Amino acid sequence: MTEKKQNPNPTTVERLLDACKRAPGEQLLQFKSWTDADGNPVVFRIRELSFNQVREIQQMSSGADFAAAIITAGVVEPNLRDERLQQACGAVTPYEVVRKMLRAGEIEDLQAAIEKLSGYRASTLELLADIEKN
Repeated sequence: MTEKKQNPNPTTVERLLDACKRAPGEQLLQFKSWTDADGNPVVFRIRELSFNQVREIQQMSSGADFAAAIITAGVVEPNLRDERLQQACGAVTPYEVVRKMLRAGEIEDLQAAIEKLSGYRASTLELLADIEKN
């Protein structure tokens, strides 16, 4: 069996070869004011959205629908498309569930958390050096 030798000084491309294979990030969030009927905290599981998902949402949604669309796409649990949840909220669509179930500030906070997890609303670059040209 031949051992694979590692380059002691890999190029930037060599260091990025596995970047496209990284799994989307997920987080567990809890609204401070939310508990179920037994007093247990209600936990939301959110996931990172890809660039293409965010662009598609931007093209299809505007205003309040944009926030609801980001939340509907980014929340894994609870399933905002669940018919029982829609019925309980008196909603026909997942977007309506978001607007009826969450307070205005909660919508903003949840949208921001999904966007941050997806690389938005935060600085993702660090300046290492200015390059002067002669």
